[in-house]
Amino acid sequence: MEGKTGRHTGEPDTGDSAEPESCGEPAALPVSASYLMGFQGSEDFAFDADGYLVALDPQGTLLGIDQLGQQKVILPNATNFGAGMRFLPGGDLVFADAEKGNLARVKPSTGEFTVVLSGLEYPNGLDVDYDGFVYVSEQNAGRVRRIDPGSGEYTIVAKNLYNPNGVTFSVGHDTLYVGSFGGGVAWAIDRDGEDWAEPRIYATTPEAPGVPPDWCATYGEGSECPVSYGYGIGTCAVDDEGDLECATIYDTGACDGLVAGDGCVTERFDAQVNSSCTEGADGLFCPHTNAEWIGACVDARDGQRCEVHGVVGSCYTSYEGVLACNDWQSYYDGMESGCIDQAAGATCEIDHELFPSVGLCGDGTVYGLGDNVCLPGGYTYSERGGLDGINVDACDNLYVTEYIQGMVWRFDAEGSEAQLAAKLRSSWIPNLHWGNGVGGWDPEVLYVMDRDRGGVFALPVGVEGHGDAYTP
Repeated sequence: MEGKTGRHTGEPDTGDSAEPESCGEPAALPVSASYLMGFQGSEDFAFDADGYLVALDPQGTLLGIDQLGQQKVILPNATNFGAGMRFLPGGDLVFADAEKGNLARVKPSTGEFTVVLSGLEYPNGLDVDYDGFVYVSEQNAGRVRRIDPGSGEYTIVAKNLYNPNGVTFSVGHDTLYVGSFGGGVAWAIDRDGEDWAEPRIYATTPEAPGVPPDWCATYGEGSECPVSYGYGIGTCAVDDEGDLECATIYDTGACDGLVAGDGCVTERFDAQVNSSCTEGADGLFCPHTNAEWIGACVDARDGQRCEVHGVVGSCYTSYEGVLACNDWQSYYDGMESGCIDQAAGATCEIDHELFPSVGLCGDGTVYGLGDNVCLPGGYTYSERGGLDGINVDACDNLYVTEYIQGMVWRFDAEGSEAQLAAKLRSSWIPNLHWGNGVGGWDPEVLYVMDRDRGGVFALPVGVEGHGDAYTP
């Protein structure tokens, strides 16, 4: 249920704004990047007041590294998978814990850790406005929340977005930009007094597939719908604000009076599933995965070999957050069998233990399959349009990173045709930030994280960033 909104608590309101005083002259594109090694390859990062790049290392430790290679540990065992990261105006750090579905807050001077809000569905990108509110994209829920970092109270800024990922503000913080991971579009969401206008598509990268049609708007209330990139099933339902959207439905009723590990019975595509009660964010629920596949991974870890009825697979976390034995070949088999005797464009089902899906029949040759298979969510696979990082310079030019392609694109203040800012030798460039002028981090250089090699690209774009809530 949506919480109340209000001015944040726990942060002083200085009344200051980090908005740049002038725009300057952006460099001609594309620019040539230099490279800095030894910066962990974190999903996101932030620059502190002491000249450290703060990030999460592969072991989940939150630490700072400066340009001399010196390190300081801020918080051990922070998370196994952190995503968006920013400093609040008062100097505390917030980051999205994508593994646990939390927005976390850390006081760097003491390592004090608190969970601001839990129950988020794959929180990913985030930014902080001048009032200290945190804006977080929930990629699996298709929405953006504004969260008070002191109380955890929140409002929904936007919903029904396709795989929202990176989040950033315009100059003056009057427009919020959100990138689509897979659609190749950036939405602009304008402030409307105390409210927010409906999202509009602001920019699109070259050869991007675009945003697919809204499933629930097409098939109506009560229909099964795709969640989590299409690799899971939900139900089209009306939310508290009267909007129709796809929601993951956890069968909690099947575990009434039971304890974790007890057998339970639910349904998947109108067929009975004998599963086992599992602890979730809202209590015990009965997963759509058979108990044998869950049992094969008890006390195991992600990626560990497993076997069920002679089928060899590996332990994998399902769309419902359950660790179970996964066999991708059976998923591909389900894609092919889902469209037998079906015409292209027909709705279809992929019956799978971890990732039961609904979709549309279409061309599967890009997967190495037949020419008429069940595509989860109806989404045609593409290696283009995977927008990950997003940021804005002092001239209101928008920059985005394109996953897999290693491209950094720039759009002018009107969101016109994309300009190639840089082609980087990396397939995993998740986020990008301007230096803050401390410790050699140049304020006119755009730094791009490289997760392939654990380093940072430095792009001399010639102008500063749009202005952050935190200034050293």
